[in-house]
Amino acid sequence: MARVQVLLADDEPFILKGLKMLIDWELYGCEIAGTASNGLEAYNIIKSKKIDLAIVDIRMPELTGLELISRVKEEGGVDTDFVILSGFSDFEYAQTALRLGVVDYLLKPVSQKQLVTLLRKIGVKKDADNVLQEHAEKLKRACLVQYIVAILNGKSNQHQVEYVSENLELKGDMNFIHITIDNVASLEEMTDEEVAEIKKTIVQNCNEYLGKYSDHLLPEAEGFEEDYEIGFLYCGSMAKEAGKTDREFLEEFRKAAMRDIPTEVVLLVGRTVSEMDKLAASYTGACELRYFRSFQKGGSVYFYDDDMYVPHSQAKEMIHKDAADDLVNAVIKHDHDEICACVDRLFENMENAHFNRFLNLNINYFLFRMIHLAVEIDETVEQDNILLYISDDVFVPGKNFKEHFKTFALEYSDYLTQLKKDSGHRGLKDVERYIQDHYAENLTLRDLGKMYYINSSYLGQLFHKKYGISFKDYLNNCRISAAAEMLLKSDRKVADIAAEVGYKDIDYFVSKFIEINGCTPTKYRRNI
Repeated sequence: MARVQVLLADDEPFILKGLKMLIDWELYGCEIAGTASNGLEAYNIIKSKKIDLAIVDIRMPELTGLELISRVKEEGGVDTDFVILSGFSDFEYAQTALRLGVVDYLLKPVSQKQLVTLLRKIGVKKDADNVLQEHAEKLKRACLVQYIVAILNGKSNQHQVEYVSENLELKGDMNFIHITIDNVASLEEMTDEEVAEIKKTIVQNCNEYLGKYSDHLLPEAEGFEEDYEIGFLYCGSMAKEAGKTDREFLEEFRKAAMRDIPTEVVLLVGRTVSEMDKLAASYTGACELRYFRSFQKGGSVYFYDDDMYVPHSQAKEMIHKDAADDLVNAVIKHDHDEICACVDRLFENMENAHFNRFLNLNINYFLFRMIHLAVEIDETVEQDNILLYISDDVFVPGKNFKEHFKTFALEYSDYLTQLKKDSGHRGLKDVERYIQDHYAENLTLRDLGKMYYINSSYLGQLFHKKYGISFKDYLNNCRISAAAEMLLKSDRKVADIAAEVGYKDIDYFVSKFIEINGCTPTKYRRNI
């Protein structure tokens, strides 16, 4: 069946791009045959090509949308349906358009639902059987993911467990795995679009590597702690079929996952379980590994069974709560000498214990106490930022773990003292002034923190506390505000203004401008 040939005409490049990307045109039997940035260009395309449907802006250079339709109708010879696209809700325009026989009259911004309804209204549709089949596949996948999430959260019923078992190839032992990013601090310096693109690339790479097991990947599942994390249900049969050990298979899988992305990928492998309804324990174990890796730099694949699990028979003799509590009190008192002595005493008590088991029962206990102390001092502090603080600035490669841990305890004591005094707010004013003067430069939290002697993670918390937004959003607001002023005071090109305020990508600049001001830069200048 021949596809419906569609012409899109608008003098705003961003609107044209948005219309092209708003829906999957092929899904509804359409093909974009051309685009035009003015009425005369649209007229020439209609006269030279067979255009079945033309969606045109009501106000364009050379010929307005209404003038274009009127000329085509008067000359005849073509069978094109017209839809008027406008940012003006004046009834007079609608009346004129209807008299010219347009199919519909849509107000900007056009939603996906409006466009789909329009295409259905004019009789454009895909083969019914294919549509129903695609719908059934999407429904099946959505149901499967929903049931898996219920199992991971320990809230599933027998029907859900059976459904997942029937629709996934899970044979033998299984694990839940968090596919996450190694250098989380680097994501803070990226735009949301850049982070989303990294996740998209990781998903594509994983799907290619997994083949028939690609449906075990859970990129669309909601409820994970971090947006950039991807869930994965692993079973031992995957490695056996490849003739590899679990560790060999997962390391190869990890390397494949991070192809063509600017950061390392890390796998957090939850505890091994043999039954589907026990996957909640594996999921919990994978989440616990987040804290463990805060103390372990340079790892790539972490296994709960190897690094965290402690048999009940050994647990009691390995817990040294009194020594850990003494260390907590020393941190609270901000006594550096006592902190060093407490760390030495704690490690002496544990000198015969397995290193990783020690982490699980003692260090994690101390870590949780530290997180709660920060929240007690300032309830607006985010726990994720505290963990970022731990992993970002504390550990120095080349030192043994005892020295790593001692450094952390000392630095964190300083951090709590800083939090109590709220001394960072004075530094924040200097940072704000610097941003106002240098917003067009490539500013990062890390560089600003070094410049004003404020921990970068703590500086990010201050922005959240004072403005309710991230540093990245604050910087965007400064840039867009400056751009808006330039638009009103000059007739310079939008692309030149975007570059001057710090945006190399004109499309990203326009999208941010619309997000903040509700319209494109050109419309903003015209309306004001």
